[in-house]
Amino acid sequence: MTEPIPRSAAQPTAGGLRQRSKARKLENIRRTARELFVERGYDATTTRAIAKRAGIGLGTLFTYAADKRDLLFLIFNDELIELATQAFARENSAPIFVDRLVMVFHDFYAYFVRQPNLARFLLRELTFYTYGPEARRFQEHRDQIVAGVAALVKRARTDGLVASAEDDMTVARAIFDIYTAEIRRWLADDSRMPNLAQGLATLRRMLQLLVEGLRPFAAGRLD
Repeated sequence: MTEPIPRSAAQPTAGGLRQRSKARKLENIRRTARELFVERGYDATTTRAIAKRAGIGLGTLFTYAADKRDLLFLIFNDELIELATQAFARENSAPIFVDRLVMVFHDFYAYFVRQPNLARFLLRELTFYTYGPEARRFQEHRDQIVAGVAALVKRARTDGLVASAEDDMTVARAIFDIYTAEIRRWLADDSRMPNLAQGLATLRRMLQLLVEGLRPFAAGRLD
């Protein structure tokens, strides 16, 4: 007598089919939104146009994103979270603390320089971005970077590269604030293609200023 084939092996469950269908639909929405934002620009693209090209109803679109801004972050969130994971997982033991920081932030600069127009919209729209299903995920990404930088600060203390009365998380937030300000400034001019080397060089100078402080030196500038 032939033994019955387990349901999981014989055919997908209804729940599994629904999940795969939902994943395909999400990827279709993400791809369509990216295409239209690139073709028409973020401001000129409507959620109705995205839904139409994606072949879904407007109501269906809003089950995946609260609004157009949420759609923009839907494009980036998965990639940014993965990027941060990879950046902080890499071995990073440069003898100068600022070089360790630039090594991490290099990955984000390199990511944004490949799509500067979309990145400009992203950085513009994240101000006070607190509402929508993708808002929480973006905030988690931001916290992931700050926590990663705090771990770098802690290690730099152990290595004798950092000495501060402030706790690691406070120092990390200051570093993150410099990074976000500089990457905005670097991408601000939409009349030109951002120069990766120049952007990182300026970031390094700003981070060096933080690390060195404004104290006078008896024997010249530290490198």
